[in-house]
Amino acid sequence: MGSIAKNEVTEDSKRIIDICRDLVKRSGITNAEFYKKSGMRNNYWHVRLRYEAPLTTSDVEHIASTFGLTSLDIYTRALGSEAARAYAREREPQITDDPIDRIAAHPEDYDVAANRDSNARLEAETPDD
Repeated sequence: MGSIAKNEVTEDSKRIIDICRDLVKRSGITNAEFYKKSGMRNNYWHVRLRYEAPLTTSDVEHIASTFGLTSLDIYTRALGSEAARAYAREREPQITDDPIDRIAAHPEDYDVAANRDSNARLEAETPDD
């Protein structure tokens, strides 16, 4: 006879939530973009971030697809052996600082107001009162 799901957040569930949280954080997308792309609602996501409920397999699949991954990629990162973690590192999305480094090296190529503000350095050094 089957049993009723306990809906508890196990240590494995926490690792999966942490991997998903890290993907969102490192991606740089806004919360609104994440909710739209993943199909999640704000409250639903934050209940899981607080470990009050686990992510479902469907949730993990939607989050993974948001970042061009599969749910297996997320499970492997969270639960896998060293060989599985090596596989996950190999497939890690290219969320890097490369664009930021490129802009920092040649800010003149990226015309933004901060590049033209003659008081920018002075304002950065002025303490907030």
